[in-house]
Amino acid sequence: MKIDFASCIVTGGNFMRQRVESAMDFYSAECVDYFQMILSKRKEAFCDSACGFLLLDGLLQKNKINRSELVITVDKRNRPHFSADNLDFSISHSEGCALCALAIGNGTEDIRIGCDVQRERDYSKEKMIELSRAFMNEKELSDFEKSGFNPDRFFTAWTHRESYVKRAGSDIFDALKSADLSGEYFLDGVIYVCGEKYRYSINRPQLTEEELAEIEENR
Repeated sequence: MKIDFASCIVTGGNFMRQRVESAMDFYSAECVDYFQMILSKRKEAFCDSACGFLLLDGLLQKNKINRSELVITVDKRNRPHFSADNLDFSISHSEGCALCALAIGNGTEDIRIGCDVQRERDYSKEKMIELSRAFMNEKELSDFEKSGFNPDRFFTAWTHRESYVKRAGSDIFDALKSADLSGEYFLDGVIYVCGEKYRYSINRPQLTEEELAEIEENR
């Protein structure tokens, strides 16, 4: 399995719509619902979705995947999926930054993937404690307290939960706080852009040491 990912600053303007419409020509006609979903959005929602798609498009080209053979469908939660068994992707955006993760397998292993990016807001300790009780379990709350309510620990726990939800599927939302992440695997990192700090996590299947080394080389 191979995992690749990319990020960008979210931008807008008519040229973004033109770029999406131009890229549509390289995809199967069966992807029409996915592109209609993107193009029907307005303002910031369109910019977020357009940038996420263009990151995906770039990753597909980089990895020499034939886009004309791909079918992208949209589920009832408006989450896009590939119809192919050996591909999966996840897109996230947060206040000016977009992230896309792509998983490429051989068709026999688990290739589900989920990603999340969050701008690190300047929350007070009291605000972080209040929010943490909404999504952390008891162990995470204890670790957060022992860290001295470290913002990095807070946002890492946040992105872990969000990326896990995206990978696990919509039915896990009801169990967001109680889900046990101790056996999960994450790629974590930080993006600095335009004076802002963003923390990201990619929830992935277990990888070999060689696969992890290749991911680190491509960062």
